[in-house]
Amino acid sequence: MQSGRSLDSGIEMASARIKLDPQATEAIARKVVELLEKRGLQRRELVDAAELARRLGIERSWVYSHAIELGAVKLGSGAKPRLRFDPEVATRVLRRVGEGQAAGVSGGRAELLPIRGPGENSPPSAA
Repeated sequence: MQSGRSLDSGIEMASARIKLDPQATEAIARKVVELLEKRGLQRRELVDAAELARRLGIERSWVYSHAIELGAVKLGSGAKPRLRFDPEVATRVLRRVGEGQAAGVSGGRAELLPIRGPGENSPPSAA
């Protein structure tokens, strides 16, 4: 052991080297993961469009055409960056959309007005 001086108190302290056995290291690692998960900092799983489509039972082309709504993460900055998706986020989005449609919401689209023939678009004239 080496001895050194504390910068703030002037008290001499011996520096210690701690050697952890593999079981202690594993226990510390598990505790760190547990604490991170409690704080919502767990690792996100990201999958490509094909895997997301497979898991959700939808077409890959549909995943790409709704990438923004499904929370796509762009990898890279080129003209066509690779996209990855968090399956949990995509599932929540689809669940909300499904609940909205079941409640009579038209998926964010406005109902179209009927098409009228010539002269039918103008308001009736006051006689």
